[in-house]
Parts: sequence; structure tokens; C-alpha cells
Amino acid sequence: MDPGELIDPKVKETLRPKLGKEFYDETAGYASVVRMGLNENMVVDSGFASMLLEEAAKRTDPRRYPAPKGACAIKAISEGIGVWEDEVVVGNGADEILDIICKVYVGSGEAIVAEPTFEMYRFYIGLGRGSARTSMLTKDFGLDVEGILASITDETKVIFICSPNNPTGKQFSKDDILKVVEESDRLVVVDEAYSDFAPYSLCRESTRYQNMLVLRTFSKAFGLAGLRLGYAVSTNETTCWLRAAQSPFNVNAVAQEMARLVLENNKIYEEYVKKTIEERAYLKAELDDVNGIEAFESDANFILFRVLSKDLRSADVVARLKGAGFEVRDRGALPMLENCIRVTVSTRQNNMRFAGELVKALRG
Repeated sequence: MDPGELIDPKVKETLRPKLGKEFYDETAGYASVVRMGLNENMVVDSGFASMLLEEAAKRTDPRRYPAPKGACAIKAISEGIGVWEDEVVVGNGADEILDIICKVYVGSGEAIVAEPTFEMYRFYIGLGRGSARTSMLTKDFGLDVEGILASITDETKVIFICSPNNPTGKQFSKDDILKVVEESDRLVVVDEAYSDFAPYSLCRESTRYQNMLVLRTFSKAFGLAGLRLGYAVSTNETTCWLRAAQSPFNVNAVAQEMARLVLENNKIYEEYVKKTIEERAYLKAELDDVNGIEAFESDANFILFRVLSKDLRSADVVARLKGAGFEVRDRGALPMLENCIRVTVSTRQNNMRFAGELVKALRG
């Protein structure tokens, strides 16, 4: 029997396996390109990050299992953001927490996703054998509160809202998000991966609502994408269920020590955030001067722009940029985002070079 025949049909719909050489071809030559497609924070000084990493390694004994369920990281996070430890759950990247939310809360039920947005919500919903219902954003990429509330059915368990939204970059109105929380009577997951670059965070508000959870990550503002560390803040009842679904040693010891160290050095990272915001403004100004595109305002560490020419596809521009040594993300296949490309804010040198290569790519 083909083992593929044993896979649950719902899971089969979700997965797109890539086997053998095809998988490795995706990373071929990765080191030779300027990576501006994964929203990694290259503004953070690599020397400083490496120094902290060395210290974290010194503090850990690789022979021993890490603190269970990310307990050391939980303690550091609760002290750092001012919430109780039992209101925090830590994961091997925010993706692990998304996965658990879908397994524990959505299950074979339904979740509403405010689209266009981060594609992994649908992935984990489907992997957990659930169904995703779409609620589209408004024309100006705002949150359609009434549309979300009208989309709720008896099967709806969770509502996913990414704010600032990926890939549009816009942070939604705080009042709009809280209205969904207050009037939906469903678990509202607010993904704040990019909120450090935006005007506000709802982290503390999430502990005041029984049906609200805020998801955060160390990958963006703290530049720790390679260590995979994320966390969620919610009421004790919600975090208790999520922790119960985690494996005992889900977060490695070095990542937990790094959480402690970067939060101890939060003032330095606040300066990196300020610098990232300055570079975002610089890159946006450069893109505004490029003929043939429309760049959208952003509250994140990336900028979305649309290729305006009817004779030029976003995929073609992305391919040309890759040939010139710049890796960005084609978002043109997402709803409302025809011919759109997402570029990560990087260092001044990379931002300057990218703007120049984009002009060449548009000219062919």
C-alpha cells in the first residue's frame, strides 16, 4: 500500500510535500543573495547578538534537558513586559503556538481569518483538520469589523487577526480589534509579531479579556529568527490549556537564556527598533521616487508595493531582482494584492542598493 493513502484527506489538502533535491534547490545560492524577503532584522548588530549568544551558551549545559515548557523564558518575559508568569506560554517559534491553538481550540471546527494575511494560519488550521473562513479587509487594508462579526457561525472557534498585518504592513485600529473581542464571544488571536515597530501593543489588554490572546515573537525586533522563540499572552485559563498540549522540552536551553539576555538589554534593542523605523522611512521615500510602483505605508519592518504596469508581472520583477542578488517575496497571488511585492527593511546600504536594482528590474 502507498503510505500516502493512509493520510487524512483534510491534511492532504493542506500539505504540499517537497521531496529530495527539489527541497534543497530552494536554498541553493542563498548565501550569495541579500535576503530581504523573510523579514529578518539585519539592523540588529551581528557582533552584539553573537556576544550575547556566546554568553547564553556559557550559561547552559548541553548535556541537560532545558527548563520544561520554556519556564526560564517565561520568567524573563513576565518580568520584562509586566504580566504574571501563568499568563505567558512560550513556544519553539510563534508557529508552535499557532499549531497548538489550532489543535486545542479549532480542531475540526472553523476559524475566521482576516485576509489577505499570513498564510500559516490556514496551514495550521488545515493541518488540525479544521476549516478556514475568509473575512476580507477593507479597500484601504483596514479591519472589516462588521464583516468578521457577520462571518461567525456556530462552528467558529477562533478569529485570527494579524496586526500589524503581514504582508500589508498596516496596524489595525485598537478600537476595531477590541470590538471584535468584545462582541464575538470567540477566542480572538492577535498576532503582534511586528508590533515593536508600530504605535501600540495589546499585550496587557489580552489578560483582561477571557477570549483574547496576543502572539509575540523574538524573531523580529530582537533579531533571533534563527533561535525560534515565540510567546503568547492571555488569561491563565487559556495559557494553561496551551501549555498542557506542549511537549515537555519544547524550547531549547540556549534560546531560553537568550530571551533572558536580550530582555536584560532591552534598552539597546529599543535603539535597534528606532533605527529600523528610520530605515523604513528611508526605504519608503526611495520607493516613492521609483516610477511604475505604488508603495504602501507600513507599521512593520517591511514594505509592500504594487507594480503598476499591466505588461509586467510581480513574479517577473522578483525573478529579475533575484538575478541581481536580492531575494524578496512575491505576494501577487494573494487576494487584493495583484502584482504586489513585499520587501524587508534592511541596512542603509542594502536599502539603497535595492532601490537601484528595482529601477533596473522594472525596466527589464
